[in-house]
Amino acid sequence: MTSLGSLVVVLWAGSSAAGPWRGYASATTGAVLDHTSGIRAQGGALQAYVGVETPFGLSLGLVGEGAQTWGGNYQGLKTELDYMSLGVEMRLRFMREGGVNPWVGLRVAGSRSTPLTFPKSLPSIEDIQEAPRRMLHSGLSTALRLGVDAWFGEHLGITASTAWQWCDVRVDDITTNPPTQACTQPLHSILLGPTLRF
Repeated sequence: MTSLGSLVVVLWAGSSAAGPWRGYASATTGAVLDHTSGIRAQGGALQAYVGVETPFGLSLGLVGEGAQTWGGNYQGLKTELDYMSLGVEMRLRFMREGGVNPWVGLRVAGSRSTPLTFPKSLPSIEDIQEAPRRMLHSGLSTALRLGVDAWFGEHLGITASTAWQWCDVRVDDITTNPPTQACTQPLHSILLGPTLRF
C-alpha cells in the first residue's frame, strides 16, 4: 500500500501544476476481446472522444463507441456480442506538460446491444444444440480505462488505451420469471489512434 501511495503521489505531482485549459479529440480503432465467457468472441471496435480539460488535468468529454465481434459457430450461425454506446468519460491526466501523458478514465454510457447468442443460463445442457437467438437490449454501461498519449508536437499525437467494460452487452436471463435482461461478462478493449490537443 505504501508503494502504491507513493506512486500516486509522484504521478499527481506531475499533473498538479496549474496549466491552461485544453481540448482533446481522438478517433481510435482496435479490438474487443471476450476473455471470460464461453462465447470467446473477438472483433473490431471504433471510438470517438471529444473533451475539455481543466488546468489540473481533470477532463470531461463525450465518447461514442461501437463494436462488432464474432464467437463460436452453432447450428451454422456464428455467435456475436455487438454493441453501440454513447456517454461521458471523466479522465485524469498525469505529467500533462511532458511529451508522454498517462491517464486514467471512467466512462458511463447508454449502450444498445444486439447480440446473437444464448441466454445467460440454459435450462439443460441439451439446449446448447439450439441455434443462438438475436436479442436487442439497452441499458447503462460503465468502463474503466487506462491510456497514454504521446505527442509529436504541440497539437498532434497518438493515443493508446485499454479498458474493462461492464454491461455494454446484455442478454436474456431465463433464470427469472418473467425473463429479464442480464449483463454479459466484462469485455476487454484495446484501442489506438490519432489524437489532437488544442
